[in-house]
Amino acid sequence: MKKRFLSILLLLSVVSLFADANKNKLNIKVDQIVTDDYPNMTAYVSVKNEKEEIVTGLAAGLFMTRIDSEELKGKQSVYPFTMKSEPIDYSILISNNGIMEGEPLDFQKTAVIQFLDLMQKDETLSLYAIGDDAVPVFENLKKDEIDTALINEIQTSETQARVYDSLMNVIRKVENKKTRRKVIIVISDGRDQNSRFTKEQLDTVLTEKSIPVYAVGIKVLSSAGLSALNQISEVSSGSYLYSSTFDKVPDKLRTVRDIINKCYVINYKVKNVKPDNNYHLMEVSVIERDSEGKGQKTFYALKLPVPKWVIILLIVLAGVTLAVLILLLILSKIKKRKALGISKRKCPDCRNRMKDSWDYCPFCRYIPELKKKNKSKKNADK
Repeated sequence: MKKRFLSILLLLSVVSLFADANKNKLNIKVDQIVTDDYPNMTAYVSVKNEKEEIVTGLAAGLFMTRIDSEELKGKQSVYPFTMKSEPIDYSILISNNGIMEGEPLDFQKTAVIQFLDLMQKDETLSLYAIGDDAVPVFENLKKDEIDTALINEIQTSETQARVYDSLMNVIRKVENKKTRRKVIIVISDGRDQNSRFTKEQLDTVLTEKSIPVYAVGIKVLSSAGLSALNQISEVSSGSYLYSSTFDKVPDKLRTVRDIINKCYVINYKVKNVKPDNNYHLMEVSVIERDSEGKGQKTFYALKLPVPKWVIILLIVLAGVTLAVLILLLILSKIKKRKALGISKRKCPDCRNRMKDSWDYCPFCRYIPELKKKNKSKKNADK
């Protein structure tokens, strides 16, 4: 009987392992984590299948989260981004150096103009040309504020294409924006010409800043620089798409928008990791019957000096306490005057308060200078 039981158990284990080995692999990317109000934080997660198709309609219960290899303790809620869409701040960098003259630049401009049609009214776009630094075409404009003539007027430039410097400049601008969902998109052949910042320095910044970089790679002279674009996207938890021909650039940019808008939003209230101003590793897994996958990203457990609600409460309490003290002081003075027999009666000459029992004003009698002073003031007023 024991042997039969062990055989069945072994068979079930083998079947289970075989089933797991044959599960389809999901590509999970945690592309952005917002921790401004930690331990409340938000992660944006994209899911693709083995064919690089976006997977939608996953149930919230399929998502599991671990932080620093430990299961999440706290609250987690998952919903599709499209269910509660929020404004996105887009920053697009296009390549307009000399070798982009003609179709390479024309299709980039067409891609950006078509991208405008897909934007929501409350979303913002900043457009830059990659040069010695990120050269602004326009910045922080909403859909209805953008004049497409500004895009059509972009010409090729003789300046060097410093991709790393341009990206570093845009990252600094984007990280200071108040919009929660922020995305950088680069359209380039990946060639970097003498940037002051190295690829390693850029990677370090991208790892620290939770801003995904999506790249559309285009081959002009060679494909040597495209691997750098792919690596930049990987480090930042964005996505890299290669456009085999120039006329497909608009479609690739549309795909980038689909990936961003068809993600899942996971809201957390973390209890097992205290705010400590340190980096921690988050792992998000999706496990369903036929497929599974996981993605990782570091986040910064921001320690706020004092929570906002505490500051507001302290201000309110201070105001109430001050008002109560002033009221008590007034009541105390009134009580003391009543005890001394002092009412609202005043001397007509010096205007000092007098007791009801006084037949004359002691201030006028014993301090005649005060009486003269008040009389002179009265005459001056007349």
